[in-house]
Amino acid sequence: MNIVPTTSAADALKELMAYHHITQSEFAEHINVSQKQLSFILNRHAYMSINVARKIEQATGLSARWLLQLDLNYRLAQAEAGDISQVKPFDWAKS
Repeated sequence: MNIVPTTSAADALKELMAYHHITQSEFAEHINVSQKQLSFILNRHAYMSINVARKIEQATGLSARWLLQLDLNYRLAQAEAGDISQVKPFDWAKS
């Protein structure tokens, strides 16, 4: 049974912001990114860059590596749910 991760860095940030009563605009300004960029990240229209993850780490103490790993795991799970049945392996790649 495969367990699909449903938590991305966006979820962690939303939870942190709600807990500390920080608005999206306040958070964006504090980490020196545009509100639009943060909105894209929080709504999963874009994933955070290493630079943004490092800014969040500096501001909040959340590990940039952890945030990026959350996003990677989330993205891989979403991709694995997609259909790639038309892609055939090379002969030499078969086990």
